[in-house]
Amino acid sequence: MTHSYTLDDTRPPLPAPTVERVCALLEREVLRRLSTASRFELAVLDEGLAALAVPSAESAAAKALVAVPRGSTQPLPGGEVLRMFLHWMQPPAETVDLDLSVAFFDADWTYLGLCDYTNLVYRNRVAVHSGDLTSAPAPRGASEYADLDLDGLTRAGVRFAMPVVFSYNNVPFELLPDAFAGFMALPSVDGRVAHFDPRTVRQRYDLIGHSRVHVPMVVDVERRTFLWTDLHLPPSEGYHSVSRHIDELGRAGRDLHQYFSAGRTTLWDLAVWHAAARTDEVAVSRRYGLVRYRRGAGEDTAAFAGRIRTLRTPDAEEPHGTEYGDGDGVAAVERAAAGKRVLLAVVNGDAAPEKVSGTVYRLLPGPVDGCGLDRVAAGDLVAALG
Repeated sequence: MTHSYTLDDTRPPLPAPTVERVCALLEREVLRRLSTASRFELAVLDEGLAALAVPSAESAAAKALVAVPRGSTQPLPGGEVLRMFLHWMQPPAETVDLDLSVAFFDADWTYLGLCDYTNLVYRNRVAVHSGDLTSAPAPRGASEYADLDLDGLTRAGVRFAMPVVFSYNNVPFELLPDAFAGFMALPSVDGRVAHFDPRTVRQRYDLIGHSRVHVPMVVDVERRTFLWTDLHLPPSEGYHSVSRHIDELGRAGRDLHQYFSAGRTTLWDLAVWHAAARTDEVAVSRRYGLVRYRRGAGEDTAAFAGRIRTLRTPDAEEPHGTEYGDGDGVAAVERAAAGKRVLLAVVNGDAAPEKVSGTVYRLLPGPVDGCGLDRVAAGDLVAALG
């Protein structure tokens, strides 16, 4: 498990010119190291990588269906209802009571209420809990879920929702034969039912480690996004509930939200460094189309990287739906990369270029996994700096 500690920072900010000089020095060293790696004909990057944090301490991260680096912000899946779920199985001859809870806060991180085994319905059914199960014998185990009506929570003044998994009777997660949690979307408030289709699950992660309190994420109800935290809170003796940890939860949520919203290095930065150091041509997939960059005569790697990262002065633009008429970016990416040795770094693995070779990083799986590219994880992109 990763241990984090926070303290209010009252130091005055460093002078901007000092920050710029130091960052430029570090960036040039990063580019120098990457320039010794294998070359590509083309790099295709997704601007959506800017929402993904560069991973750290990934050896302590929960095994998950989608390996989102801790500190990343991603959009919630489409649907009126966000369903949080929990499943576990207890060891033979031992009773284990896990609980799924959701704590609610306003924009200032003032605690508003909760939805858990002590309060199955929050306000006017804007959050509904499936009910409290206190044991999970094999082979079926036990499951709990909580449904969040996102529009209803917004009307109720909720800005942040923090799902929490507690081991009520203090049994560490690592002692359980099976324990996982996750979330998914339901299309409508009226369509909520007890069963769910596994294909609609957006994220599933294992509950691991010598831990009894896990906070997987912070949901920004207003912006319809989630901040992946994968946070373990210190256990206390006795029985666990939101009411016992509310001060810790509020402080942790506020601090993590501020910390990861304050200009951390992202996978977009890292992908741009790889691209600028390892190729002379880069295509960036944006919502409206592809923009292309070519290294100019006499343009050094740092200047090339700066132009790409800030998305300024591209050498060419190819809007979707005009020149190609396809209305989306998948076909444009496939055409750009087809037949080349490429570095492909994207959020969604939807594009599968033909006769392609090279390397791909993708967050979400898709057809790209079978098109012949060597897949790397975010940690591999970082390890190349060693």
